[in-house]
Amino acid sequence: MREKKYTSIIKIIIALIATIISSVIIGVIIIERNTIKFSLLDKTEVTLEVGEKYAEKGFIATKRTNDISNKVKIRSNVNTNKIGNYTIKYNLKILYLCVNKTLVRNIYVKDTKKPDLNIESDKQITLYIGDSFNYPTFSAIDNYDGDITNKVKVSSNLDLNKEGTYEINYTISDSSNNVTEEKILINVAKKRKNAYIKVSITDQTLYYYEYDKLVLTTPVVTGKNNATPTGNFKVLSKSRNVTLKGPDYTSFVNYWIAFIGHTYGIHDASWRNAFGGTIYKNNGSHGCINTPYNKAKQLYDLVDIGTPVYVYN
Repeated sequence: MREKKYTSIIKIIIALIATIISSVIIGVIIIERNTIKFSLLDKTEVTLEVGEKYAEKGFIATKRTNDISNKVKIRSNVNTNKIGNYTIKYNLKILYLCVNKTLVRNIYVKDTKKPDLNIESDKQITLYIGDSFNYPTFSAIDNYDGDITNKVKVSSNLDLNKEGTYEINYTISDSSNNVTEEKILINVAKKRKNAYIKVSITDQTLYYYEYDKLVLTTPVVTGKNNATPTGNFKVLSKSRNVTLKGPDYTSFVNYWIAFIGHTYGIHDASWRNAFGGTIYKNNGSHGCINTPYNKAKQLYDLVDIGTPVYVYN
């Protein structure tokens, strides 16, 4: 009986020792696990433009003060040349500490760039009633889809038989629904009048013709000392209430019809009470063609941009 009693006591002591040892070991594991730091640097979700290179942001993996990055395995399926959602997985496994943790970074590759749409035409075009018109050629290139010219949609309300302003609209959408839109404005004007202006310096007279018929004539004053250029020109612009300036003059005019840049033009000259004759020889203009107010107004209303202007001696 005594031996059995001793045996039982010894078993109890052994069990207690085993429990103490086990607790110490478990405690060490817990302590060890609590000193491990494992986290991702920067954002856990990254959005990239297709074709953009991905720069790894890294992670922190330490046990107490020791770097254990070499124990982290990284798996990635990222392909930045293809639109899609990808993941980078970082796995830290330490068997003897019962550590097996995986962190995930999500990578979203998207296409947000609009296609390049090139139309071989001016943005604004002037046509005349009855003119023929060939629609401009165009091309569309996308950074992801490549050449998508055949997907360009063209719509227009152009009517060459009616005066007005019309639009040709171009629209292209890529596979990511990025849309580029362009348009051309078409101004359809009344049919050409076969009009032109002739200015005779010798006669000091301006003539305006439509369909080869004289519509308007007026005496003028041209430039002193041959300051008015001779040659074949055309109406470049028309403006109202303009102040002309030069090195030694400032003159306000009501009607300005330019035929050489912004320097030479036809305009009224309210400071004159006579036109024509030989006035230009002693009291000529600085090079422009001066006309009476009422004739300048009439001519301004008649001429179009592009009307030929012939100045001769």
